[in-house]
Amino acid sequence: MPPWSERKLIERIRQACKGSVSGLVTSMGDDCCEVRSDASFLISTDTLVDSIHFDCNFHPPHLLGRKSIAVNLSDIAAMGGRPRFVLLSLSLPEELSWEWITAWLDGVFEILREHSCFLIGGDTVKSHELAFAVTVLGEPVGGGAIYRNGAEMGDTVWVSGPLGSAGAGLELLRHQSDQKLSADSRFDALYAAHLNPIPMIALGQELVRSELVTSMQDISDGLATDLAHICKSSGVAARVFAEQLPCHPELQVAADLLNVEAEDLLLRAGEDYQLVFTVRKGQEVAFIQLMQESAPGVCRVGEIVSGEGVFLQKKFHSEEISFQGFEH
Repeated sequence: MPPWSERKLIERIRQACKGSVSGLVTSMGDDCCEVRSDASFLISTDTLVDSIHFDCNFHPPHLLGRKSIAVNLSDIAAMGGRPRFVLLSLSLPEELSWEWITAWLDGVFEILREHSCFLIGGDTVKSHELAFAVTVLGEPVGGGAIYRNGAEMGDTVWVSGPLGSAGAGLELLRHQSDQKLSADSRFDALYAAHLNPIPMIALGQELVRSELVTSMQDISDGLATDLAHICKSSGVAARVFAEQLPCHPELQVAADLLNVEAEDLLLRAGEDYQLVFTVRKGQEVAFIQLMQESAPGVCRVGEIVSGEGVFLQKKFHSEEISFQGFEH
């Protein structure tokens, strides 16, 4: 007898999704869910596959449940939107334990509650490999969504917080798993950045309301790649200043331990889920004043210039880094 069944799993999910929410006409129980909205929807989908996007050897199921949702919520944050509804499709090996599944679901429902987001449907299949496909529906707020294509020459480039943390955390966890070592508490912030990323939902909405941000993207594949997407969409180039890239103080210690360059983690490691955005030319002081209480971690890292590509400016030379981040 397998440890779980589709009927048992659906009932577990159904029990956790009781209640109603504004805009939801019908949820589970019909062939489709039905939602109502007076505005446009923001819609994003991501798929996470075992051994490619996560590793069950060191990723606890509760935190993996949270992350499975967080990576999609981050896409809504990148447009400055508010998440509303989620669809969830599960591919589960037959031998997967019921305890593992319920811990994963606990993480899913926990992060959904934190962001007032509601699971409205999905699908479940037995599979040879473990995978999750998540679709999130959100709504624009304020003056509407922020896109990638609005950056203009003279704008400044900002990020919402430390870079390279998730990449460092992942490599530390892999290293410890391979060597059968215990976790080092010095790197707790780096582990958390990989295992339990925080989508920048509130900040994304605040950036929309500021009316000072011209383009935005979340950092899922590394700054070198995600800023390059903004530049390509906007028809501009960007200059990033190496000495201004923010990071946790323990990042360099981790890089030395792992025998990797801290710069590679800052620019090319994926899954930070910070926001990279551009602030309108001449509005930097007003932006800093607006953000100093609600988002003190935002940091200016560069500027938009004419041309194509993304360039890293060091003390004595400049090098192109366009699309040098994570490749799926």
